[in-house]
Amino acid sequence: MSKINNNKPLVIIGSGGHACCLKDVAQLAGFSTVGFIDRTRSKGEIINQLPILGGDELLHDISFISGHLFAVGIGSPIARRRYGELLLKKQADCPAIVNPSSFVSPHAILGSGVLLMGMNAVNHGARLDDFVALDWQVTIGHGAHLGRAVFAGPGSRVAGDVICGEETYLGLGCQVIERVRIGRGSLIGAGSTVTRDIPERMVAVGSPAKAIRQHSEEEVDLGPRL
Repeated sequence: MSKINNNKPLVIIGSGGHACCLKDVAQLAGFSTVGFIDRTRSKGEIINQLPILGGDELLHDISFISGHLFAVGIGSPIARRRYGELLLKKQADCPAIVNPSSFVSPHAILGSGVLLMGMNAVNHGARLDDFVALDWQVTIGHGAHLGRAVFAGPGSRVAGDVICGEETYLGLGCQVIERVRIGRGSLIGAGSTVTRDIPERMVAVGSPAKAIRQHSEEEVDLGPRL
């Protein structure tokens, strides 16, 4: 993770509930947020005491990109991945934002744009790739690897040496036992316990979790219109 200039103001992509929670965490982490980017709202509209600065067009403005830090405040893994890839392509500064209440092992690796909402634990040798987001009280075990844009809901527990493919969504309070592999883009239902490998792009629910159907990217596509 490269060193980021915290003196630049932070812009959050998205303006819904997740983005507003991210604003609070960023403040605790010492960032100064100046507004939101949201193509679904009008420029100048005030959300949580901050303005909508504009839509996706701002992400193609070189001077705007160079003058700000960026965070993705959208829960959808596909949208997180697409916005994240666009930001990195534009050479935007995307810091990891970590609530001070969280524990991160000095031997863990956090990628660009990672978000730790609060009371998280990221243990020895764990790796969180770019734009992974952990909601409140998520624990990541030793040696686990979460691919780009994985989202873990509140209270999720990922045991040691687990591999979650990029864009995986872990629902509220789900558990993943050690050394399990979850394929790219799979959705794990709230309260589920994953005890065996899950293929790519499957919806899996229950304890133990069973894959019940495959889903398409279009079902959950909230990404930028490029």
